[in-house]
Amino acid sequence: MFSTIKRLLSYVGYYKKQFSIGAVLLLLGAALELTSPLIAKRLIDGVMTPSVETGNLNILFLIQLLAGYLLINLIGSLFRYISLLQLRKMSNRIVKKMRDQLFDHMHQLPVSYFDQIPAGKVVARITNDTEVLRSNFYVIVISNLMSNIIQIIGAFLALFFLNHTLGLAMLILIPILGIWQHVYTKYASRYNIAMREYISQISGQLNEFVQGMAVIQAFQREGQLQKEFNETVEKWFQTGRKYLLLDSSIAWGLGNLLRNSTILILITTLSAFFLDGRLAISAGLLYAFIDYINRLYDPIEGLVQTITNVQQSLAAGKRVFEFADQPIEKQQEAVIAIKEGNVSFNQVTFGYDPEQAVLHEIDFQVSAGETVALVGHTGSGKSSILNLLSRFYDPQAGTITIDDQVIEAFDRHSVRRSMAIVMQDPYLFTGTIASNIGMNDPSITEEMILSALEKVGAGYLLTRYPKGIHHPVVEKGNEFSSGERQLISFARALVFDPKILILDDSTSALDARSEKLVREAFEKELQATTTIIIAQKIASVVNADRILVLDKGRLVGVGTHQELAANNPIYQEIFETQKGAE
Repeated sequence: MFSTIKRLLSYVGYYKKQFSIGAVLLLLGAALELTSPLIAKRLIDGVMTPSVETGNLNILFLIQLLAGYLLINLIGSLFRYISLLQLRKMSNRIVKKMRDQLFDHMHQLPVSYFDQIPAGKVVARITNDTEVLRSNFYVIVISNLMSNIIQIIGAFLALFFLNHTLGLAMLILIPILGIWQHVYTKYASRYNIAMREYISQISGQLNEFVQGMAVIQAFQREGQLQKEFNETVEKWFQTGRKYLLLDSSIAWGLGNLLRNSTILILITTLSAFFLDGRLAISAGLLYAFIDYINRLYDPIEGLVQTITNVQQSLAAGKRVFEFADQPIEKQQEAVIAIKEGNVSFNQVTFGYDPEQAVLHEIDFQVSAGETVALVGHTGSGKSSILNLLSRFYDPQAGTITIDDQVIEAFDRHSVRRSMAIVMQDPYLFTGTIASNIGMNDPSITEEMILSALEKVGAGYLLTRYPKGIHHPVVEKGNEFSSGERQLISFARALVFDPKILILDDSTSALDARSEKLVREAFEKELQATTTIIIAQKIASVVNADRILVLDKGRLVGVGTHQELAANNPIYQEIFETQKGAE
């Protein structure tokens, strides 16, 4: 808990000016407001009471006191306004900085992290949890704590100043308040942490449901998923209900009971002192005592309420920092220079779980400009080889080299800089057709983008939309067919002129004509490019220079289509099965 608070407070150090101005003005405002009851006491005892006795009202003195009362409260309110404005500016800047850091950190996390956590939970940490910190911790908690503490201390000092005995007697409230706060904090913390976790689960479920809506509706699973969602929401609701009961009974109910009891005891005590002559009590003094007790309990109740915000902030901060502390990918400073594109796997063994290898001692070489296809049954390890080549993962044993350079020794981004990949289901980002092809790279011109689209057979997209390559692309490019998304992805690969091209079953959604156009464009434009293809259809790789056959994570055959069709049992089985299915 303390480490989380310490880390949250460390962000205040980035904006010391705003915090200092806000804190000083807040304390001054709170201190000024504490003088109001003393002025009111003076007005009652020094103006109103004498006027009743003498029949003469000191108008000038009355105006002075009223003006002073109004001026002090006006200045106090102005100080509070400026202080809260500064603290809110600070909180916005802190959360912006925090989100920038989290977003940057997210890009440095290994791909394996995103295999283990739903996207909705990542989004919740960067958006929802940081918003809780902004609104709760950096505004409410900081401002309320400072204001409430100065008001509590000031109210105790004022009561002590008015009457030493009663001021000391009021100190008995401190252990009562300590017990009160301890009980409230103990249970409120439990409920707040649970509620934040349920909110994260709700975000994750919603994200998953939205992205998988087509599958959900196709298999008519709306009812089941509605049930699962309702169960999570019900848990959140029940936890929130328990928290509301705790808050209303302990934070508010007990607070009002203590306030009224204190005022009753005070009036009884003052009456007793007055009747036996130990205290000359005036109407102004009685008013001041009651006013200060109210001013004491208001911040006390506010302080207890602030604990709620603290607990919510701690729960959110813990989740944010858990994400921020996720180990990033190991980075190397050296930058690889890929001039030719020779690829070599040397006795590579790999498993997503190190205890369960999915690739066993894979050994092969691909010469610059050569086209090599990976063929095998589902789960044979084809995609794992491409993941390793792209350095999304690193092998547990063996080495992978490009141009005789071990890629693990170089910066991951520099390895990928000379590569292009076309996925089976390519992802299009919100933006335009042009931004999805050129990826906002300033070196990619509009002419290059137009040319790439024409070469891969997607030129018709330019006539379909009035804005051409500047046509807006909605989320994931849902307005395009699967084949059109693949054509745009092919144009993206072509325009970057990579040294190594990776095609992950990327022609599966293309018709024969489109596939032929793409193949011809790549053969013409990327003659010197090393191409590695994952293919489910043998027909699409029969012209590859070599074909690698994989089975259960082992390399069991290398050769041309003719050689493997004649001599390799696994390749023969795949080929015959596909030929029989045609």
